[in-house]
Amino acid sequence: MESRGVADMSFVIVPHPMGMIPDKEIQAKADQTFPEILRAATEWKPKRTEIQSIGKPPYPTERLKFRGSIEDVNKLFFKKGWSLGLPIIPPTPERVAKMLKGTSRKPDEVVWVVPPRMGLLTIELVAVHAAMAGCKPEYMPVILAALEGMSDVKYSWLGATTTTGTIGPMLLINGPIVKELGIAYGTGATAGGYHPNASIGYAINLIGDIVGGSKPPYIDMSTFGSPADIVAWVFGENEDANPWEPYSVEHGFKPTDNVVTVKNVYPTIDMADHSSSTPEAHMRWWKHLVSPLGRPSCVNPGEYFFVLAPEHASLLAKAGWKKDDFRKNLWENARAPLSAWSTGTERCGQAPVPKEFLPVTPDTLIPITVKPEDIQVVVAGGAGKHSQFFTPGHGRAVSKLIDNWK
Repeated sequence: MESRGVADMSFVIVPHPMGMIPDKEIQAKADQTFPEILRAATEWKPKRTEIQSIGKPPYPTERLKFRGSIEDVNKLFFKKGWSLGLPIIPPTPERVAKMLKGTSRKPDEVVWVVPPRMGLLTIELVAVHAAMAGCKPEYMPVILAALEGMSDVKYSWLGATTTTGTIGPMLLINGPIVKELGIAYGTGATAGGYHPNASIGYAINLIGDIVGGSKPPYIDMSTFGSPADIVAWVFGENEDANPWEPYSVEHGFKPTDNVVTVKNVYPTIDMADHSSSTPEAHMRWWKHLVSPLGRPSCVNPGEYFFVLAPEHASLLAKAGWKKDDFRKNLWENARAPLSAWSTGTERCGQAPVPKEFLPVTPDTLIPITVKPEDIQVVVAGGAGKHSQFFTPGHGRAVSKLIDNWK
């Protein structure tokens, strides 16, 4: 509460769950809770009215002296809540100073006040976590640009990091920097074995979860979670194999610009079409795989990211298809009837039916997004017939230039 500017607050606890239970049980919980709500509204008084001191300033980062092995350091960091379970490299002053050489920005600059704890993130503290994740100094501009995107209110990090959903950050990188840093964009683009992808992804989550203070089982309420809660999805677009313009160019950047796009996403789902020889046949695979039922509301407010394998993209492009043809076909065909949500004709899942689709009946077919433009098309990966798609989590995609590179 104090991190959000509130010294004290009144709470009334309603026993979980409230969803997927009969109306009578919901009414019983409301009746049971109402007297407490009434007392809170008429009798409660704050015990404290002033915010306590927030403690030490964010810069310089606190130093501690420690004697022991690497294993001892890792035990200490995990016990203190300074790591996420994977091993870290001790962020010695020498390592942090070396990491700071990767940017010209001042170490005392505050980059982001990271929710939900509202931790003050300085350039120096970014370098600390990048060192812990094993990053190289030249990765700093990518990390800083990604954090700038994540700090944008449209990105909605607060919602993503506190939800019950299985949501993690995704970083898509475009431009010459992909090859210059050795960021994977072809075979196994989001797999292990690529140092930039893995270490940048680990650094992003260390910063978001340690500085932001959201880890399960408290604050981060993810029902299940995923490896992307530890190492964020990081990959480059395969611009060499892309038959269309790169994602960054499509969104207003120059081909020579280095750009990182961040988006909160659910884990990918694989689309393994090995048999289609025409776009129409291929799109039938997508039609039956993608469903608006993949989210708690019938129409997603954010963007789906469809990461097409080069061979699937080539099949479409050779037949004259553009990205918009993919979007339009998918939007018109990947639908589910409103009755699938079993919530009448006013709501579908957790949200009202969007006004764009009114009036509706139980048989009305609902698409995966409000408009086709929210279907994003990216080309990545290597040889093979496996494309992927990311269902949107909280917020919108945000793209940022990667500054101070070289």
